[in-house]
Amino acid sequence: MNQIIQEPKTFLGNKRNRYAAGTIIGVVIVASLIYVFDLFPGLEKIIQFVPQGKVIEENLITPDTQKISGIESRFVAPGIAEVKLNPKNEAEIIIVPKAVLTVKGVYDKVLPEVLNWQSDAKLSFIKSLGSVTLEGKSSQWQTIFASKAVKGKGYEIIIQGSEIVSKKEIEAIAIVGGETPKNFSERDSNWAIGQMAPIPQFSEASISAINFSYNPDAQAWDYIMANSFGNSAVRVR
Repeated sequence: MNQIIQEPKTFLGNKRNRYAAGTIIGVVIVASLIYVFDLFPGLEKIIQFVPQGKVIEENLITPDTQKISGIESRFVAPGIAEVKLNPKNEAEIIIVPKAVLTVKGVYDKVLPEVLNWQSDAKLSFIKSLGSVTLEGKSSQWQTIFASKAVKGKGYEIIIQGSEIVSKKEIEAIAIVGGETPKNFSERDSNWAIGQMAPIPQFSEASISAINFSYNPDAQAWDYIMANSFGNSAVRVR
């Protein structure tokens, strides 16, 4: 019995033999996985895309907006989920399954609908209504457009996921729209969040909502983010 036990130790005690044994085991494991994935093709996707972090499940409700004023474009109320700007581990990562579109993605989605309303319509603001991710995506967005041709009115479109769930003309007071930035694609909402993350004072901060707003006085666009210090703005230049 002692001899039987000692022989494997002698074999594995040789570095070259250990390497060979490891290679053989690795080949067997890979071959086994390939065989299993061939039998169950959906299993590979499940294994690859199991989320790591805190998953936020939301019951999204479409707002019944009747009137809007200029203040909504500059003030951002805190959202329901606090997202760490600099997560230290997987447990601090927030995953929002229904968050699909960034601010620019929302704008591209709604623009054809808005132009059917008024051909001169310009964006006033896009605001997150659902949870926000570090990638600048949200599960629900509110978009407001203004038109010089229709005084006292604006146009609202609500998006959930990647779908338009509401579109209507609403009463609007003191809202102004503007031409979107020429570098909009490079200055999307993920860019704005990325500008805040490296700032020392935000090293432990979290964000919960984001607003892309036109500032008529500066004739410029700002990303305003609700965070653990209040509201902070990043100017698009």
